Amino acid sequence: MGNVPGKEERPSGGIATSRRRGSSVSSTFSHLHSNKNARANSSKGNTLSLYTKKQSTKDLEIFKEAHSLGLVVKYDENVDGGYLAPYGIYNSNLDYNISIVKDCIIERRMAPFYLPLQDYSPDWSDQKLVELIDSLRLHALPHEAGDEDEDLNYDIDGVDESLLSRKELKKHLSKKFNKELKLKRIKYQENEQSRYLKERSTSEQASSDDLKLFLYRTVVECPICFLYYPKWINVTRCCNQAICSECFVQIKRLDPHFPHDSDDDTHDEHKKDVNLLQSEQASCPYCATSNFGITYLQPTEFRTGLGGISPSSFTNGAIHHSAINRHHNSISENEELTVNVSSSIEIQENYIEQSQRKNSTIARRRGSLPANHPYVITTDYIRPDWEQKLLSARAKLAKKAAAASAIHASNLLVNETEQQIEERMIEEAMRLSLIDEETRKRRESSSRRL
Repeated sequence: MGNVPGKEERPSGGIATSRRRGSSVSSTFSHLHSNKNARANSSKGNTLSLYTKKQSTKDLEIFKEAHSLGLVVKYDENVDGGYLAPYGIYNSNLDYNISIVKDCIIERRMAPFYLPLQDYSPDWSDQKLVELIDSLRLHALPHEAGDEDEDLNYDIDGVDESLLSRKELKKHLSKKFNKELKLKRIKYQENEQSRYLKERSTSEQASSDDLKLFLYRTVVECPICFLYYPKWINVTRCCNQAICSECFVQIKRLDPHFPHDSDDDTHDEHKKDVNLLQSEQASCPYCATSNFGITYLQPTEFRTGLGGISPSSFTNGAIHHSAINRHHNSISENEELTVNVSSSIEIQENYIEQSQRKNSTIARRRGSLPANHPYVITTDYIRPDWEQKLLSARAKLAKKAAAASAIHASNLLVNETEQQIEERMIEEAMRLSLIDEETRKRRESSSRRL
């Protein structure tokens, strides 16, 4: 964080190098000769180094592409009526660990990404509410997000790569790749949207109308994005405030920076101790408590999607505990029911028992849970690479500081040499002046004698 001063231009040396010119020239020829012999031996190593850099860049691009595809919403990857990928309220800060977040949702430790409602009225009829939900896309269009997407707005065609410096070209290629990746993700999402519209009338993974009504008949408003979600939503561990998963994954640590109470001179950051560089924990957006985290009261009435029954089979609360008991009793009375149904009901019973036990534990301790509580998901948990980013920032700043120190030391050496030469020139001028004065006095003395 902050701007590190760039490299200063070295003085040309001028008269400062005249005294050592002979030795410098000879050492330079010797250095060039040794380089000539070493160049052949090092060419293989240079090629390997270049290959390693290219390979590293390629690996990074592959990682970015895999991460981007992990943000595509798929209708058949659902949990309790929500999905494993965000709806698209925001374009930025989607750098969380996708695998960790998906696992948290599947394990019911975090609310899924529900489709949000812009508005809601309890007076709406069931038909109107279902029609409204059916009209929602799996993912918002890019321009519908609350923040501007700089990658998509980048003008690739307006840049002449032949006129760019090496640094500018590297930056341009990075932005170009990011834009192409975003466009590719949009295309994949459109394919998933088309697949959903084509298959939702027959697929077992499409939510039934009863499930939609069960979820959206009782909604809550997220105080951050002001959108409406089913009542099964995350709450902050510290002050028990509602927050949707979409907003939760947006909150993260600040970029590495020096303490705010340190020297404000950003131009001398290379003089500061790089170990003072810090990454502050994310704070609660409501009460400003540090090490922000959430808990989730999972639904006890049902379990659909991954780890549960198919969403299409949900009918009028058939997974309610009393309904499960009725199903369980009917199994013993009706021998024609399959073992699969029995297993499904047993799974549901075990789930309800476990979720009720978990929810009662959270409810008893609700008000403030420690960040290390097993039911708490912190922002650091979904972004475990924060420490590595801090170490990388320190290493980068240390490298810049070392370069700046070397330049500064070199300038001091040059300045000291110039000062010493000026002193010697003055001394020499004074000596010559004294000699001239002595010669003049001798001549005057000789003329008097004559």
